[in-house]
Amino acid sequence: MGIPLNATVADSMKHRRRSHRVQLLNRVEVEIERVKESRGVEEDVSKWKNSKGKYKTKFSTKETWLSIREDHPLCYWYKAVWFKHATPRYSFITWVAMRGRLATGDRMLVWSGNIDATCVLCKNPLETIQHLFFECPYSAQVWEALMKGVMVDQYMGDWETLIRLIVDDTGWSKVKVFVMRYMFQATIYMIWRERNRRRHGEKAVPTMSMVSQLDKNMRNQLTVIRSRGDEKFEGGMAYWFEAR
Repeated sequence: MGIPLNATVADSMKHRRRSHRVQLLNRVEVEIERVKESRGVEEDVSKWKNSKGKYKTKFSTKETWLSIREDHPLCYWYKAVWFKHATPRYSFITWVAMRGRLATGDRMLVWSGNIDATCVLCKNPLETIQHLFFECPYSAQVWEALMKGVMVDQYMGDWETLIRLIVDDTGWSKVKVFVMRYMFQATIYMIWRERNRRRHGEKAVPTMSMVSQLDKNMRNQLTVIRSRGDEKFEGGMAYWFEAR
């Protein structure tokens, strides 16, 4: 047909009609002429494909990301990790813990059989994620001192059951949900940091000092939220003091 293989649609519009022995090529020539006659003089516009396969003139970062990402089912525990007013470093360590990627003793044994896999907080022979949060006497004492008044009759320290309880916020106030999730993350972060400090030979922090520091972190965060003017958490400080 005389149209280069790498020609654009605009290039094909400059094509001079020819007569061919093959009827299929003649039909293509007719179609090109039809498009030439029907096309307007408007400028070309860019369109962006969204996650539903439709094209829009407005660009959306979210829709573009949803279009190119590999889709996976939502993790049931995502609400316990990513939520409003969370502290990023707490959320990150909690996310790693949820994925089972913290370098606990049982995981280190897989890497090397000569690793000391005992719990440095209580000298249990095998440190696992379930033991560290919150079966270990040290972490259990910290968790109970902070959350017994919040959880009341629902209080527990079992890792899997606790996660499902924190995720299922049915019937809870927004303040209670936030306090539960935030303190869950803060405690994981502080216990993990204390565990690493002791493994590197640093001085142990007593449980009551750990509780005091976590209590201060909670009060500081509630103060920050109040300064931001979030009315949904207006009674957060009063709730925390009452639960303590």
